[in-house]
Amino acid sequence: MVSRGTCYWIGAENPVATAFLEREGFTIKPKSFESFHDFSQEGFYFYLVEDQGSPKQNDAVNLCSANRLGHFVLVWTSVENELAWYEAGADHVVIGPPDDRWSANIHFIANLLDERKKWQDTEEKFTRAHEDLHATVESLEFASRRFEALFNGLPVACFTFDAQGLVHEWNSLATETFGIEAYEAFFNTVWTVLDPEETGAWNQQKVDALFAANQGIEFDWVFIKADNTEVHLACKVVCLTNRRGEVIAAVAGNLDITERVQAQRKVDEQMREIKNYMKVMERQRLKLQEANRQLRRLAVTDGLTGLMNRRRFNELLDETLDRAIRQDHRFSLLLFDIDHFKPLNDNFGHQAGDEILIKFASVLTGTARRYERPARYGGEEFAIILDNCDAAAALLAAERFRAAILAEIWPHRNITASVGCSTFSGVDSARGMIEQADQALYHSKRTGRNRVTHYRDLTEDQLNAA
Repeated sequence: MVSRGTCYWIGAENPVATAFLEREGFTIKPKSFESFHDFSQEGFYFYLVEDQGSPKQNDAVNLCSANRLGHFVLVWTSVENELAWYEAGADHVVIGPPDDRWSANIHFIANLLDERKKWQDTEEKFTRAHEDLHATVESLEFASRRFEALFNGLPVACFTFDAQGLVHEWNSLATETFGIEAYEAFFNTVWTVLDPEETGAWNQQKVDALFAANQGIEFDWVFIKADNTEVHLACKVVCLTNRRGEVIAAVAGNLDITERVQAQRKVDEQMREIKNYMKVMERQRLKLQEANRQLRRLAVTDGLTGLMNRRRFNELLDETLDRAIRQDHRFSLLLFDIDHFKPLNDNFGHQAGDEILIKFASVLTGTARRYERPARYGGEEFAIILDNCDAAAALLAAERFRAAILAEIWPHRNITASVGCSTFSGVDSARGMIEQADQALYHSKRTGRNRVTHYRDLTEDQLNAA
């Protein structure tokens, strides 16, 4: 494993993240937040700041200071603080737990750090080469052999050109990188040699601007070799001046970054795949949520009528009874039974019976008020809980439902319903209230059907007869 140097860790310890960084070749060295503010060290250093909060004012001042130019600062924070850390001057921000995506980010950044270190080494060598070249140009007659050896030994593909863009020197790595021999390049313009398709990577206007400004430039460009292979290059052009400060030539160093670009493309492709996968997962999550809602609905809903089923009704009755006991208020219960339903099934068939049940449920729903929730209790029996309703109000409500059923236009034959009522008296159980309403319902059916009976109005003889 290649050592990538020291990672200064600022923040709480994280064994998982630390182990991954060590696998990536870093030596972890904890530092305090106070030390993080001190960028006085000369050289190149990698800082990883683990801070789930937003940057403090002092953080922003130090991140943007000139002292940290040689330091790479990575911040590991939460998604809501990502933009704030970028604005404060962090080089890169990662979010989320140390999962595969986090690891991919760190791996990519580690590669960038490798490239940044290589570029720093190359830049230092390039600077030394420029100093040597400057001296060589002043005494070219005495140091031509020495200059040639130095130029050919540079670790990047280099060539020199004049104000007309004509190439004068071409090192061995340039021959290797571009697949063009030095004699093919000499005294031809840079754009003729390297940009015959006129893509804009090299042209007279760029050379004119370079010599006029007397400033070096940096840019990335792509060279297409004879076999159509793409070579991605990071170019740095340095102006060479005489003692009077006049630009007399320029030297261009080109670092082959093809592997880095391909790695970046691969990372980008993987990130796109991850995003697409996350979209698929989100759609599946939404479908699962909808399926769970459907299951919950089916668990408490009667499949034929769409009303709450007996299970949910019993739960609601227990909840209403508990609330009535705690708050000492009344509520009532209505039980409905469709009169002569069995003969209707026998004469017209079960499909006709189902049709009647569905329409009966629709009549109850359409007649019910805000806090009156109908339920299918079983077979042709239906039930409604009347919250905050005493016996007198329960009778009025029951008559309202009975009249609506009677007034409806029904298929096959007229439909009526018998109704039984019971009202919570402070000591009843849910089972007891249902039994009371059932006894009242039975009395309605026994005494002629299509009528409403309240349990409180039954005499002892009538109850015994039931």
